[in-house]
Amino acid sequence: MDKPALHPFVFDALRKTPQTHFRAVENDVRRAAEAYERRDVLALNEVLWDLLRQGILAPGKNSLNPDLPFVHVTAYGARCLESGEILAHDPDRYVERLQASTNGRATPTVVESAREALLSFLDGRHTAAAVLLAHAAESVLGDLTEALIVSGRRAGRGTKRLETRGPSAAERATTALHALVRRNPPDEIAEEAEAQLGGLGVLARLIRSRDGAPRIPSADQDRTLAHVLLFPDQCRFVYHSIDWLEGEAGS
Repeated sequence: MDKPALHPFVFDALRKTPQTHFRAVENDVRRAAEAYERRDVLALNEVLWDLLRQGILAPGKNSLNPDLPFVHVTAYGARCLESGEILAHDPDRYVERLQASTNGRATPTVVESAREALLSFLDGRHTAAAVLLAHAAESVLGDLTEALIVSGRRAGRGTKRLETRGPSAAERATTALHALVRRNPPDEIAEEAEAQLGGLGVLARLIRSRDGAPRIPSADQDRTLAHVLLFPDQCRFVYHSIDWLEGEAGS
């Protein structure tokens, strides 16, 4: 078994027994995973070391066993395991979710920027993660804007405001929002538009000043994690909207 295949079994074992040790986790995984083989212990150890590095686990089980190979789930790790945020600690599943939610329409720039953002987050480099994810958000907003321009031209609509949008991320997101809503989209798009595009605007704004100049954001673990978790659904909304725009233009 490779690491992605081991992840759900490890997470289940930690949910059931948050104070444990490496071999106990292996025993749980071996019992639960039919495909597990003895040689998979090395990949399993890598998963556990990843979780230690990411702050999901910490050394020690109790005062009598304070060191490795004994481990315990941290308060942060418990929140992730309980809320489903553990997905952000499984890069392969995260990228799969992103691609599936957009029906494969997310561009390589978006997918790879999001992947690198998550890997940076897992290394504790929260500012780098925010910069990379904001870069992906800019690309997603650019894709939507381009789709609005193309479909507008085909329908004989004015697109000057979209083409001459200002340099700030907030203005670009707002311009795209207004243009999309004016097209009278179906309810499932109209009802989400403000929240989803507003969220992308907030994310993109992390790396741009009001005049569009680049800047380095301040970022912490919780806020960056929130952006990471919201991003796939924001992408789902944008590429669903693009599908609708292309369908309208072709009808």
